Amino acid sequence: MTTLISLLGKAVKGYRIANYRFDNETIRTEPFFGMALLDHAKPDRLILAGTTGSMWDVFFDHQHTDDEAILTLIDAVAKEAVTQEMLLIHEQRLTEKFGIPVQCLLISYARNEAEQTAILTDLAASLQPGEKVILDVTHAFRHLPMLALVAARYLARVRGVEIQEVY
Repeated sequence: MTTLISLLGKAVKGYRIANYRFDNETIRTEPFFGMALLDHAKPDRLILAGTTGSMWDVFFDHQHTDDEAILTLIDAVAKEAVTQEMLLIHEQRLTEKFGIPVQCLLISYARNEAEQTAILTDLAASLQPGEKVILDVTHAFRHLPMLALVAARYLARVRGVEIQEVY
């Protein structure tokens, strides 16, 4: 099984639409790299990871998950108060839309060693030994890409997953 882990950052109005080239012939046009990578890599599962202030509202609005639930998220994102429960309806809708299991994972801001360790532990708990992992840190919040590189090594050694690619 291959799992794409894509980190969701913080952008007030979302990301600009960009063309992502994966090889000489394949170009995907998307505002969020993770969605272009999802289409290109065709994983068996998707984990979207973000903080309580990540742009969950903008991302889900772009994916047309649930208008009413997005309204709740707009205020929560502004207050950095998103909860796991707020993400459940969107997980369900994305699972239906993409035809693969989607998990939305709230992670900390990794401001200290305890928060950084919690991210590694949460990611490890979401993966099974032997899984292949594609890690997308393209839009990650500030220092999280560096932590993600540590996570890749940690997950390979501690959880026994195979890191296929890091984007």
